[in-house]
Amino acid sequence: MFGAEQFNSFLVDIFGRINKIEERAMAEGFGSAISITEVHIIEKIGGMEPVRMGDLAKSLGVTLATLTVACDRLEAKTLVCRSRSQSDRRVVHITLTDKGRAAYEYHKAFHARMIASVLDSLSPEQAAVLAQSLEKLQDFFRQEEAAMGGEAHG
Repeated sequence: MFGAEQFNSFLVDIFGRINKIEERAMAEGFGSAISITEVHIIEKIGGMEPVRMGDLAKSLGVTLATLTVACDRLEAKTLVCRSRSQSDRRVVHITLTDKGRAAYEYHKAFHARMIASVLDSLSPEQAAVLAQSLEKLQDFFRQEEAAMGGEAHG
């Protein structure tokens, strides 16, 4: 039987591996050094664009100042573009450049391969049990995040 200690080790290991592999895959497959944090910002922008900087910061659970620094790096790497709203000059929108869109699509394809490698080997019943288990884990994380005063995302 799978015990609590084994389960914890498994989660820690898999989280670390996913981050390491994502970062390496982006560097090798995309041909550019993009940190895991930058990958996840690109992923969020790609799903929301064009997005207001303030809305993106809230969605990521970071301050606008933190996001601004990250976007400075992404802009220097020509992955994102910021522009002021024509109707309200205080508002800054962020979008992906063509290079940023390519990184977004590459990352999305990696996730699709990862999920398919698991789901393709499971019966519908096993997939349902896995989904229920992951939902319980996600609920735990949301409760912990809320208890710490953060917002639950996802």
